[in-house]
Amino acid sequence: MKLQSGTSFVYSLAILLTASLAASADALQDVIQRMDRAGAEFKAMTAQVTYITHTDVINEDTTETASVVMKKIQPGEVQGRVDFITPDVKSVTFQKRRVQIYYPKIKTLQIYDLDKHGEQLDKFLMLGFGTTGSELAKDYGMTVLGTDTLKDAQSAPTVHLQLVPKTGEARKYVSKVELWIPEQGDPYPIREKISQPSGDYRLVAYSDLKINPPNLKADALQLKLPKDVKVEHPGK
Repeated sequence: MKLQSGTSFVYSLAILLTASLAASADALQDVIQRMDRAGAEFKAMTAQVTYITHTDVINEDTTETASVVMKKIQPGEVQGRVDFITPDVKSVTFQKRRVQIYYPKIKTLQIYDLDKHGEQLDKFLMLGFGTTGSELAKDYGMTVLGTDTLKDAQSAPTVHLQLVPKTGEARKYVSKVELWIPEQGDPYPIREKISQPSGDYRLVAYSDLKINPPNLKADALQLKLPKDVKVEHPGK
């Protein structure tokens, strides 16, 4: 009798586990399919963003707020601009694997050429925006961790997705990426968490997100620099 009871328990547990794995696989496939459709249609985005950067060795968080504009130039390449509002004002642009940072208080422009790491940069920048689910599945091991309701995102129910880079080169910079994607509608992330091998991570929360805005100005991604700007090339 005890053997039958134990066998029944194991059998029931196996059925529950199988059902859970099947549901997770279905949820993942649904997200990938929605990302495929959205990635093909994505042209540009604007949003308000809050960045929380965690430094593990001193267990400290810093918070920044910014406005973001991003535009797909061609498959696999994006152009973007981030205007930081608090705590320090600065503007960052990225295009053709070049990053520019402008500090208006000291009228200084720093330029970084990232050709060596450009391919990885493009892939990280396009996470959740402008890339299809099928493309992500080629570069990352994708797992659905469950469903979450984010209180700071108008209590929107989301699918919590984990991405682990498949290549050793990518894992030098990122150990895993977590995306919180609405269960229904457009599959653009409400929140992202990018974790590094060191234990540091950056949490990115999006609000007022607009996809393919019709009134995006042609110069929206360009820096407006004064004539007397000082130009620096750190590292050269």
